[in-house]
Amino acid sequence: MKTGFLLENTLLKMKEHGLDLIIATSHDNVYYASHSEIMTISLLKRLAAVFIPSEGRPVFGVHANEEVTAKETTWIDDLRVYEGGEWEPLKPIDFVAETVHELGYSDKVIGLETLDIPGICYDHLRKNLPDARFADCQVIFDEMRAIKSPEEAHHMSEINMATAKAITVAFEMAKPGDTEKAIAQNMINLTLEYGADRVAFMTMGAGPNIFETHHIPGEYRIKEGDFIHVDFGCYFDGYMSDISRTAVVKRPDERQLEAYDFAVSAERAVGEALTPGCTVMGVHETTRKFYEGRGQRYNRAFIGHGLGIGCHEYPFLGPSHGEWVIEPGMFFQVEPSIVLGGTRVHTEDSYLVTGDGGVNVSEYRDLTEIQVIR
Repeated sequence: MKTGFLLENTLLKMKEHGLDLIIATSHDNVYYASHSEIMTISLLKRLAAVFIPSEGRPVFGVHANEEVTAKETTWIDDLRVYEGGEWEPLKPIDFVAETVHELGYSDKVIGLETLDIPGICYDHLRKNLPDARFADCQVIFDEMRAIKSPEEAHHMSEINMATAKAITVAFEMAKPGDTEKAIAQNMINLTLEYGADRVAFMTMGAGPNIFETHHIPGEYRIKEGDFIHVDFGCYFDGYMSDISRTAVVKRPDERQLEAYDFAVSAERAVGEALTPGCTVMGVHETTRKFYEGRGQRYNRAFIGHGLGIGCHEYPFLGPSHGEWVIEPGMFFQVEPSIVLGGTRVHTEDSYLVTGDGGVNVSEYRDLTEIQVIR
């Protein structure tokens, strides 16, 4: 899929941050900048890199095994190839240094994804480029990816709705006595049927397992009175979905209904606070007041996050990103959750920020009524 990457925006941000050249090396930013899905970046830690100079055309560098994929998918004309393997960990860094020299930026300010590059590789690059000055460029990608293009926003809305539908239908198919694993498999199959390319993650827990945040679905058989929680996402054409739901088997009790109502109401309160011009800290404070107004202690580090090519994109809805300003085009996963009355409820929905505020784009069924597995 064509991402929201715009070269002109990137060059403006590079100038703003005082960078002459930036080099994307993480899987997500390489995909964002090149439109090429290079899976071996993550699977094998095999380098691919997008070089964006302040003057001239970008360069895309990949391992020889990825040349065909890159040619078929990237918009970048200057494609360069290196050879070697994981047994030669510094050879790709030599390729990076050679490319920088050839571009004429060996004595300039170069932006790297410093959290993505191992220390031994960073040291080797500095040795090969002794006259260069290095800085972090991750903030540039974080800021650009935080605002979705109309095409990205539409795609993200569709894939999260499809994932929510798969969860709903799988719960409709489930019955007491089914295992967590069987229910999870149905969800996965349905999501693939609805257009997913592959699973990103699947966590599900029922009964005593709901308190494990990321429980791997196993052989536990659901029974009457159990809560069942799923947090699940897939890749659709390079972008991730991420939906969470809590259902109940047969008949909920009062404490379960109270906890469920709190969690859904909290999610709604966060969604309503996502208004353009408001700061993330303002959203955080609205959420804190909601919890405390209902007599509950609020101690969440964050109550949501951006979503897109990656699962956790910036900004996080919490104090760590408190100065970020909510803008139209941002796409958030809202997931405040609650532990109340000895039980845990976690729901998570997608909210697209429009000029009028946050819009829930993943509510396949009315969440105010808990789904019952019969």
